[in-house]
Amino acid sequence: MSRDLAAAPFAHRLENWGNASRGVYDPVDAARVTNAWLTLHPRHREMLRMVYLWHARREVVCRRLRIPRGPAQRFDLELAAARSALAQALAGGNQEINTSGLPPAGDQ
Repeated sequence: MSRDLAAAPFAHRLENWGNASRGVYDPVDAARVTNAWLTLHPRHREMLRMVYLWHARREVVCRRLRIPRGPAQRFDLELAAARSALAQALAGGNQEINTSGLPPAGDQ
């Protein structure tokens, strides 16, 4: 299943990653996404964590990350930037699979 999911649309991979603590998911692909996520800028990491792992509402994310409420597209642009950074991290390297949940050794 992990090979199929790795070729799946990016939105499905993010949904799978978000379901890692909730139920049925592909642990291999979720580990790949997590490893790529760990390489991101902290603001992008927090944005993706709140949206996909916590399922936080837009208002909560904006308040915590101090994203202005106006214009309304600001949140969408910030989320698109975070998604794009993660997609580039996934495409840019074949991350080693880390199923331990700990950061890679070089990040400590």
